[in-house]
Amino acid sequence: MKQVSITIFILCFCAATWSQITPNQLLATAWDDPSVQLHREQQAFLENTAFNLPLLRKLELRTESRDLDPKQQEYALRIGTNGFGMKRTQSAIYGSMKELTEAERQVLVQAALLDRYELLLDVYFDQRNAALLGRQKLILLDKKRVFGQQLSLGLEQNLNDFFRVEEDMLDIEKKLFNLQGKAPAESIIVQIFTGRNEGVTVDTLMPIPMMLSMAALGSTAVSPNLRREQAQANMAALEAEMKRMEGKNLLSYLQFRYTGNAKDLLEDRFSIGAGIELPWPKGSKLAEQERQLEALDAKMDAEMEMAKSEQTFSLKRQALTTLISEHAFLQNQYESFKEQYAPQRLYGSGLENPETLLRVQETLIRLELEKLSVEKDIYQAYLNLLSETGLLSAEPARNFLSPSWDLIPR
Repeated sequence: MKQVSITIFILCFCAATWSQITPNQLLATAWDDPSVQLHREQQAFLENTAFNLPLLRKLELRTESRDLDPKQQEYALRIGTNGFGMKRTQSAIYGSMKELTEAERQVLVQAALLDRYELLLDVYFDQRNAALLGRQKLILLDKKRVFGQQLSLGLEQNLNDFFRVEEDMLDIEKKLFNLQGKAPAESIIVQIFTGRNEGVTVDTLMPIPMMLSMAALGSTAVSPNLRREQAQANMAALEAEMKRMEGKNLLSYLQFRYTGNAKDLLEDRFSIGAGIELPWPKGSKLAEQERQLEALDAKMDAEMEMAKSEQTFSLKRQALTTLISEHAFLQNQYESFKEQYAPQRLYGSGLENPETLLRVQETLIRLELEKLSVEKDIYQAYLNLLSETGLLSAEPARNFLSPSWDLIPR
């Protein structure tokens, strides 16, 4: 009866992950994440709005009455101008704004993708973990049955081994309970991401030996965070340049004036004037210096982010390499132990002690569970490395957990 209940639990746990939603479909929802959608509105406004600086800054109409005589009313049209240098700088600022919003979009997409990748790992490894724990529990039940038979026959037995089995059984039941409790939460997250009340099927993942070669492709890539810092530094430099251009715009205004004096000749009634700002220390110089300081701060932040990105990439790649080496070591241990002490081999050589055979099977499963834990850490480290390089959200969008790096349909 207990064996049937364990089998039913494993089937129920696995059924939570059998559905119509594929990993590619789940990953594709990253571009529809609310944070990305809100940012898309900002991008659309930026694309559809002209941020060009007009040559004419303002038009001002002035009038003045001489001796309160309407016939001697004077009119002046004053035109404020923006310099050509300011127009060029503003065009560069507009281009930098689009680069910055695109970098921010990539940061948001990558964060949304990473959340979905981690969910796929949880589903995949929880399913495998539950299956191994179920097998381990069946072995412990068999060991308890053997102890019971020995006790009924009056054979001497080690009570420490008996209670150790009981402790192991409690530990496994706790782990299975925790895994069973995670399934509803994972289903809710899938529903939030996709809007569908279904699970996710994860059949296979990229082979571990392929990871380092894949990660090497991103060694020269620029991470979204670094691209954003560089865009912000460029924006700050251009804003400081705009302040400098404003200080060099010496033509303050052009003025066209008409004097309504009937005694003057017609050509004497019109005049043209201009306002020229003479170079002189003024408040705008302080504003220009403040913008230059902000530009230097932004440039320093970008350089620090670049140094940090290079260092982080090296550390994460080393962490991945170390985990892969550990996994290879555990795999060798498992294969060596299985080759020497396989239950079929021991039984064929004449060993018929059921307790010993069960213990060997349990050791093999323990090694598999340990190897499985390291394996999940490897995939998590792999995703973190791709995230640091920016490949995770690069175009064209791919599922970097699939063996063939499938394109993500959007």
